[in-house]
Amino acid sequence: MIPANLKKSVSLQQMVGQMIIAGFKGKKVHKTSDIHHWIKSYNIGGVLLYDLEMTQEPPGKRNIESPEQVKQLTQRLQHESQFPLFIAVDQEGGIVNRLTSEYGFPDFPSWQKIGEKNNFNDTKLFASSIANTLHNCGINLNFAPVLDIQKNHETAVGKEGRSISTDPNLIFKHSKIFINEHRKKQIATSGKHFPGQGSALQDAHEEITNISETWDESELIPYKELIKNNNLDAVMVGHVLIKSLDETYPASLSIKIIDGLLRKKMNFNGVVICDDPVMKAISENYPWEDVFKLMINAGIDIICLGNNLKPYRENLIPESVEMIMSMVKNGKIPIYRIEESYQRIQNLKSTLF
Repeated sequence: MIPANLKKSVSLQQMVGQMIIAGFKGKKVHKTSDIHHWIKSYNIGGVLLYDLEMTQEPPGKRNIESPEQVKQLTQRLQHESQFPLFIAVDQEGGIVNRLTSEYGFPDFPSWQKIGEKNNFNDTKLFASSIANTLHNCGINLNFAPVLDIQKNHETAVGKEGRSISTDPNLIFKHSKIFINEHRKKQIATSGKHFPGQGSALQDAHEEITNISETWDESELIPYKELIKNNNLDAVMVGHVLIKSLDETYPASLSIKIIDGLLRKKMNFNGVVICDDPVMKAISENYPWEDVFKLMINAGIDIICLGNNLKPYRENLIPESVEMIMSMVKNGKIPIYRIEESYQRIQNLKSTLF
Protein backbone atom coordinates (compact mmCIF):
# COMPACT_ATOMS: atom_id res chain seq x y z
CA MET A 1 0.00 0.00 0.00
CA ILE A 2 1.05 3.62 -0.52
CA PRO A 3 2.03 5.03 2.91
CA ALA A 4 -0.74 7.24 4.29
CA ASN A 5 1.61 10.18 4.91
CA LEU A 6 2.47 10.28 1.20
CA LYS A 7 -1.15 10.73 0.19
CA LYS A 8 -1.53 14.08 1.92
CA SER A 9 1.16 16.55 0.97
CA VAL A 10 3.00 16.02 -2.29
CA SER A 11 5.05 18.65 -4.12
CA LEU A 12 4.85 19.40 -7.84
CA GLN A 13 8.33 17.93 -8.30
CA GLN A 14 7.29 14.70 -6.57
CA MET A 15 4.18 14.38 -8.75
CA VAL A 16 6.08 15.07 -11.97
CA GLY A 17 8.83 12.66 -10.94
CA GLN A 18 6.25 9.92 -10.50
CA MET A 19 5.36 10.31 -14.19
CA ILE A 20 8.83 9.18 -15.29
CA ILE A 21 10.01 5.59 -15.75
CA ALA A 22 13.76 5.76 -16.35
CA GLY A 23 16.31 3.46 -17.90
CA PHE A 24 19.75 3.54 -16.29
CA LYS A 25 23.23 2.04 -16.55
CA GLY A 26 24.52 -0.53 -14.10
CA LYS A 27 23.84 -3.90 -12.51
CA LYS A 28 24.22 -2.47 -9.00
CA VAL A 29 23.23 0.78 -7.31
CA HIS A 30 25.87 2.94 -5.65
CA LYS A 31 25.64 6.32 -3.91
CA THR A 32 27.31 7.80 -7.01
CA SER A 33 24.96 6.11 -9.52
CA ASP A 34 22.75 8.30 -11.73
CA ILE A 35 19.77 6.18 -10.71
CA HIS A 36 20.45 6.82 -7.00
CA HIS A 37 20.43 10.56 -7.72
CA TRP A 38 17.25 10.39 -9.81
CA ILE A 39 15.36 8.44 -7.14
CA LYS A 40 16.52 10.61 -4.25
CA SER A 41 16.38 14.04 -5.92
CA TYR A 42 13.65 13.65 -8.55
CA ASN A 43 11.30 11.05 -7.03
CA ILE A 44 10.99 9.09 -10.29
CA GLY A 45 8.03 6.73 -10.49
CA GLY A 46 9.92 3.72 -11.72
CA VAL A 47 12.78 2.16 -13.62
CA LEU A 48 13.03 0.11 -16.80
CA LEU A 49 15.47 -2.81 -16.96
CA TYR A 50 17.30 -3.80 -20.14
CA ASP A 51 19.66 -6.66 -20.82
CA LEU A 52 21.70 -4.92 -23.54
CA GLU A 53 23.42 -1.53 -23.43
CA MET A 54 22.58 -0.09 -26.86
CA THR A 55 24.31 3.27 -26.37
CA GLN A 56 27.68 1.76 -27.25
CA GLU A 57 29.13 -0.19 -30.17
CA PRO A 58 29.19 -3.14 -29.92
CA PRO A 59 26.32 -3.36 -27.39
CA GLY A 60 27.36 -4.26 -23.86
CA LYS A 61 25.40 -5.56 -20.87
CA ARG A 62 23.20 -3.11 -19.00
CA ASN A 63 21.16 -4.24 -15.97
CA ILE A 64 20.78 -8.01 -16.15
CA GLU A 65 23.33 -10.69 -15.27
CA SER A 66 21.53 -13.44 -13.32
CA PRO A 67 18.29 -14.08 -11.39
CA GLU A 68 19.97 -13.43 -8.03
CA GLN A 69 21.67 -10.24 -9.27
CA VAL A 70 18.36 -8.84 -10.62
CA LYS A 71 16.63 -9.64 -7.33
CA GLN A 72 19.33 -7.82 -5.35
CA LEU A 73 19.17 -4.87 -7.75
CA THR A 74 15.38 -4.47 -7.47
CA GLN A 75 15.48 -4.79 -3.68
CA ARG A 76 18.12 -2.07 -3.47
CA LEU A 77 16.17 0.19 -5.82
CA GLN A 78 13.01 -0.15 -3.73
CA HIS A 79 15.02 0.49 -0.56
CA GLU A 80 16.34 3.74 -2.06
CA SER A 81 12.91 5.17 -2.87
CA GLN A 82 10.46 7.05 -0.64
CA PHE A 83 7.60 5.95 -2.93
CA PRO A 84 7.27 2.33 -4.08
CA LEU A 85 8.79 2.04 -7.56
CA PHE A 86 7.44 0.49 -10.70
CA ILE A 87 10.19 -1.88 -11.82
CA ALA A 88 9.40 -2.52 -15.44
CA VAL A 89 10.63 -4.81 -18.19
CA ASP A 90 9.63 -5.83 -21.72
CA GLN A 91 9.05 -9.55 -21.28
CA GLU A 92 6.78 -10.58 -24.16
CA GLY A 93 8.58 -13.83 -24.99
CA GLY A 94 10.47 -14.60 -28.19
CA ILE A 95 12.61 -11.78 -29.57
CA VAL A 96 11.43 -9.22 -26.97
CA ASN A 97 12.78 -10.99 -23.93
CA ARG A 98 15.02 -9.20 -21.43
CA LEU A 99 15.31 -12.17 -19.04
CA THR A 100 16.76 -14.87 -21.28
CA SER A 101 18.29 -18.30 -20.78
CA GLU A 102 21.70 -16.68 -21.40
CA TYR A 103 21.34 -15.18 -17.90
CA GLY A 104 19.89 -18.30 -16.28
CA PHE A 105 16.18 -17.60 -16.80
CA PRO A 106 13.71 -20.00 -18.48
CA ASP A 107 13.21 -19.96 -22.25
CA PHE A 108 10.02 -18.19 -23.32
CA PRO A 109 8.57 -18.74 -26.81
CA SER A 110 7.19 -15.84 -28.82
CA TRP A 111 3.60 -14.59 -28.48
CA GLN A 112 3.11 -15.76 -32.08
CA LYS A 113 4.16 -19.33 -31.15
CA ILE A 114 1.61 -19.27 -28.32
CA GLY A 115 -1.01 -18.14 -30.84
CA GLU A 116 -0.17 -20.98 -33.22
CA LYS A 117 -1.05 -23.44 -30.45
CA ASN A 118 -4.23 -21.46 -29.67
CA ASN A 119 -4.69 -23.43 -26.46
CA PHE A 120 -5.87 -21.46 -23.45
CA ASN A 121 -4.19 -23.82 -21.01
CA ASP A 122 -0.85 -23.42 -22.81
CA THR A 123 -1.29 -19.65 -22.68
CA LYS A 124 -1.96 -19.87 -18.96
CA LEU A 125 1.19 -21.93 -18.36
CA PHE A 126 3.25 -19.51 -20.49
CA ALA A 127 1.90 -16.43 -18.71
CA SER A 128 2.25 -18.04 -15.28
CA SER A 129 5.88 -18.91 -15.98
CA ILE A 130 6.67 -15.33 -17.03
CA ALA A 131 4.81 -13.90 -14.01
CA ASN A 132 6.64 -16.21 -11.60
CA THR A 133 9.98 -15.30 -13.12
CA LEU A 134 9.28 -11.57 -12.80
CA HIS A 135 7.86 -11.90 -9.28
CA ASN A 136 10.91 -13.83 -8.07
CA CYS A 137 13.14 -11.00 -9.32
CA GLY A 138 11.10 -8.14 -7.82
CA ILE A 139 9.77 -6.89 -11.17
CA ASN A 140 6.20 -5.56 -10.91
CA LEU A 141 5.35 -4.10 -14.33
CA ASN A 142 5.52 -5.97 -17.63
CA PHE A 143 5.21 -4.00 -20.87
CA ALA A 144 3.09 -6.77 -22.39
CA PRO A 145 0.91 -8.25 -23.82
CA VAL A 146 1.08 -7.08 -27.43
CA LEU A 147 -2.52 -6.46 -28.57
CA ASP A 148 -1.57 -5.70 -32.18
CA ILE A 149 -3.35 -7.78 -34.84
CA GLN A 150 -1.20 -9.98 -37.05
CA LYS A 151 -1.86 -8.45 -40.46
CA ASN A 152 0.84 -10.33 -42.39
CA HIS A 153 4.36 -11.66 -41.92
CA GLU A 154 5.97 -8.65 -43.63
CA THR A 155 4.95 -6.15 -40.94
CA ALA A 156 7.30 -5.14 -38.12
CA VAL A 157 5.43 -7.21 -35.50
CA GLY A 158 4.90 -10.04 -38.00
CA LYS A 159 8.60 -10.44 -38.79
CA GLU A 160 9.43 -10.53 -35.09
CA GLY A 161 6.65 -12.93 -34.05
CA ARG A 162 5.18 -10.41 -31.61
CA SER A 163 1.47 -10.76 -32.47
CA ILE A 164 -0.58 -13.71 -31.23
CA SER A 165 -3.38 -13.81 -33.82
CA THR A 166 -5.13 -12.38 -36.86
CA ASP A 167 -8.39 -12.55 -34.86
CA PRO A 168 -8.97 -9.62 -32.46
CA ASN A 169 -11.30 -11.68 -30.27
CA LEU A 170 -8.66 -14.36 -29.82
CA ILE A 171 -6.13 -11.65 -28.97
CA PHE A 172 -8.52 -10.46 -26.25
CA LYS A 173 -9.09 -13.96 -24.83
CA HIS A 174 -5.42 -14.95 -24.68
CA SER A 175 -4.39 -11.52 -23.38
CA LYS A 176 -6.96 -11.70 -20.60
CA ILE A 177 -5.34 -14.94 -19.41
CA PHE A 178 -1.87 -13.37 -19.66
CA ILE A 179 -2.96 -10.35 -17.62
CA ASN A 180 -4.76 -12.38 -14.95
CA GLU A 181 -1.75 -14.65 -14.37
CA HIS A 182 0.37 -11.54 -13.79
CA ARG A 183 -2.22 -10.06 -11.44
CA LYS A 184 -2.07 -13.21 -9.30
CA LYS A 185 1.56 -12.29 -8.61
CA GLN A 186 0.78 -8.58 -8.11
CA ILE A 187 2.40 -7.61 -11.40
CA ALA A 188 0.81 -4.94 -13.56
CA THR A 189 0.73 -5.26 -17.34
CA SER A 190 0.49 -2.78 -20.18
CA GLY A 191 -1.32 -3.67 -23.41
CA LYS A 192 0.39 -2.27 -26.49
CA HIS A 193 0.64 -0.51 -28.96
CA PHE A 194 -2.57 1.55 -28.91
CA PRO A 195 -4.48 2.14 -31.15
CA GLY A 196 -2.93 -0.80 -33.00
CA GLN A 197 0.19 -1.01 -35.13
CA GLY A 198 -0.15 -4.53 -36.51
CA SER A 199 -0.01 -3.24 -40.08
CA ALA A 200 3.12 -1.11 -39.64
CA LEU A 201 6.02 -1.86 -41.95
CA GLN A 202 8.27 0.82 -40.45
CA ASP A 203 9.99 0.78 -37.07
CA ALA A 204 9.27 3.74 -34.77
CA HIS A 205 12.87 3.54 -33.53
CA GLU A 206 13.83 4.89 -36.95
CA GLU A 207 10.88 6.91 -38.31
CA ILE A 208 7.24 7.91 -37.85
CA THR A 209 5.03 4.96 -38.65
CA ASN A 210 2.26 6.08 -41.00
CA ILE A 211 -0.45 3.42 -41.11
CA SER A 212 -3.27 5.67 -42.27
CA GLU A 213 -4.02 3.44 -45.27
CA THR A 214 -3.84 0.09 -43.48
CA TRP A 215 -5.24 0.64 -39.97
CA ASP A 216 -8.88 -0.29 -39.30
CA GLU A 217 -11.25 -0.13 -36.35
CA SER A 218 -11.12 -3.88 -35.66
CA GLU A 219 -7.72 -3.16 -34.10
CA LEU A 220 -9.50 -1.50 -31.18
CA ILE A 221 -11.47 -4.66 -30.30
CA PRO A 222 -8.89 -6.22 -27.92
CA TYR A 223 -8.71 -2.93 -25.99
CA LYS A 224 -12.49 -2.49 -25.91
CA GLU A 225 -13.06 -6.01 -24.58
CA LEU A 226 -10.32 -5.80 -21.97
CA ILE A 227 -11.60 -2.41 -20.77
CA LYS A 228 -15.18 -3.71 -20.63
CA ASN A 229 -14.02 -6.68 -18.53
CA ASN A 230 -11.84 -4.51 -16.24
CA ASN A 231 -8.71 -6.39 -17.32
CA LEU A 232 -6.50 -3.54 -18.47
CA ASP A 233 -4.09 -2.05 -15.90
CA ALA A 234 -2.28 0.21 -18.36
CA VAL A 235 -2.10 0.98 -22.06
CA MET A 236 1.07 1.84 -23.96
CA VAL A 237 0.47 4.21 -26.86
CA GLY A 238 2.53 3.83 -30.03
CA HIS A 239 4.19 6.40 -32.27
CA VAL A 240 1.80 5.71 -35.15
CA LEU A 241 0.18 8.21 -37.48
CA ILE A 242 -3.44 7.38 -38.40
CA LYS A 243 -4.97 10.32 -40.26
CA SER A 244 -8.56 9.11 -39.86
CA LEU A 245 -8.07 9.53 -36.09
CA ASP A 246 -5.76 12.58 -36.10
CA GLU A 247 -4.67 14.42 -39.24
CA THR A 248 -1.69 16.04 -37.55
CA TYR A 249 -0.17 14.09 -34.67
CA PRO A 250 0.95 10.50 -34.04
CA ALA A 251 -1.05 8.66 -31.37
CA SER A 252 1.49 9.28 -28.59
CA LEU A 253 1.06 13.07 -28.96
CA SER A 254 -2.62 13.12 -29.86
CA ILE A 255 -5.32 14.50 -27.56
CA LYS A 256 -7.90 13.19 -30.06
CA ILE A 257 -6.63 9.61 -29.75
CA ILE A 258 -5.69 9.48 -26.05
CA ASP A 259 -8.28 11.72 -24.40
CA GLY A 260 -10.96 11.63 -27.07
CA LEU A 261 -10.88 7.98 -28.16
CA LEU A 262 -9.23 5.98 -25.37
CA ARG A 263 -10.49 7.92 -22.35
CA LYS A 264 -13.86 9.36 -23.35
CA LYS A 265 -15.14 7.03 -26.07
CA MET A 266 -13.67 3.75 -24.77
CA ASN A 267 -13.96 4.68 -21.06
CA PHE A 268 -10.42 3.72 -20.06
CA ASN A 269 -9.60 5.09 -16.60
CA GLY A 270 -6.27 3.37 -16.02
CA VAL A 271 -2.70 4.46 -16.61
CA VAL A 272 -1.62 5.54 -20.10
CA ILE A 273 2.07 5.01 -20.83
CA CYS A 274 3.98 6.52 -23.73
CA ASP A 275 6.46 4.45 -25.68
CA ASP A 276 9.93 6.01 -25.46
CA PRO A 277 9.87 9.48 -27.12
CA VAL A 278 13.63 9.30 -27.63
CA MET A 279 12.82 7.02 -30.58
CA LYS A 280 13.56 8.84 -33.84
CA ALA A 281 9.85 8.84 -34.80
CA ILE A 282 9.38 11.54 -32.15
CA SER A 283 12.76 12.97 -31.20
CA GLU A 284 13.75 13.81 -34.79
CA ASN A 285 10.42 15.38 -35.72
CA TYR A 286 9.39 17.50 -32.71
CA PRO A 287 11.20 19.89 -30.34
CA TRP A 288 11.73 18.18 -26.96
CA GLU A 289 9.66 20.74 -25.03
CA ASP A 290 6.76 20.32 -27.46
CA VAL A 291 6.92 16.53 -27.00
CA PHE A 292 6.29 16.76 -23.25
CA LYS A 293 3.63 19.46 -23.61
CA LEU A 294 1.70 17.52 -26.27
CA MET A 295 2.01 14.16 -24.51
CA ILE A 296 0.90 15.29 -21.09
CA ASN A 297 -1.89 17.53 -22.39
CA ALA A 298 -3.08 14.62 -24.53
CA GLY A 299 -3.44 12.45 -21.43
CA ILE A 300 -0.19 10.49 -21.06
CA ASP A 301 0.40 9.54 -17.41
CA ILE A 302 3.82 7.88 -17.61
CA ILE A 303 6.64 8.78 -19.97
CA CYS A 304 9.15 6.00 -20.60
CA LEU A 305 12.66 7.40 -20.90
CA GLY A 306 14.73 4.28 -21.42
CA ASN A 307 17.80 6.31 -22.43
CA ASN A 308 19.11 3.24 -24.24
CA LEU A 309 19.53 4.70 -27.73
CA LYS A 310 22.51 6.63 -29.08
CA PRO A 311 23.57 9.07 -27.86
CA TYR A 312 23.21 8.42 -24.11
CA ARG A 313 21.96 11.59 -22.42
CA GLU A 314 23.46 11.84 -18.96
CA ASN A 315 21.07 14.54 -17.75
CA LEU A 316 17.94 13.32 -19.52
CA ILE A 317 15.92 12.64 -16.36
CA PRO A 318 16.72 15.84 -14.39
CA GLU A 319 16.25 17.99 -17.51
CA SER A 320 12.92 16.30 -18.34
CA VAL A 321 11.46 16.69 -14.83
CA GLU A 322 12.56 20.32 -14.65
CA MET A 323 11.24 21.07 -18.14
CA ILE A 324 7.80 19.67 -17.27
CA MET A 325 7.71 21.59 -13.98
CA SER A 326 8.61 24.80 -15.81
CA MET A 327 5.79 24.27 -18.31
CA VAL A 328 3.31 23.76 -15.46
CA LYS A 329 4.48 26.97 -13.81
CA ASN A 330 4.24 28.83 -17.15
CA GLY A 331 0.71 27.57 -17.80
CA LYS A 332 1.61 25.41 -20.82
CA ILE A 333 0.53 22.29 -18.93
CA PRO A 334 -2.38 22.66 -16.49
CA ILE A 335 -1.67 21.47 -12.95
CA TYR A 336 -4.80 19.31 -12.99
CA ARG A 337 -3.19 17.10 -15.68
CA ILE A 338 -0.25 16.38 -13.36
CA GLU A 339 -2.61 15.70 -10.44
CA GLU A 340 -4.76 13.33 -12.55
CA SER A 341 -1.75 11.35 -13.67
CA TYR A 342 -0.29 11.23 -10.18
CA GLN A 343 -3.58 9.84 -8.84
CA ARG A 344 -3.83 7.17 -11.54
CA ILE A 345 -0.24 6.11 -10.91
CA GLN A 346 -0.79 5.82 -7.15
CA ASN A 347 -4.05 3.91 -7.71
CA LEU A 348 -2.19 1.32 -9.79
CA LYS A 349 0.71 1.13 -7.35
CA SER A 350 -1.72 0.53 -4.49
CA THR A 351 -2.74 -2.77 -6.15
CA LEU A 352 0.88 -3.95 -6.22
CA PHE A 353 2.22 -3.04 -2.78
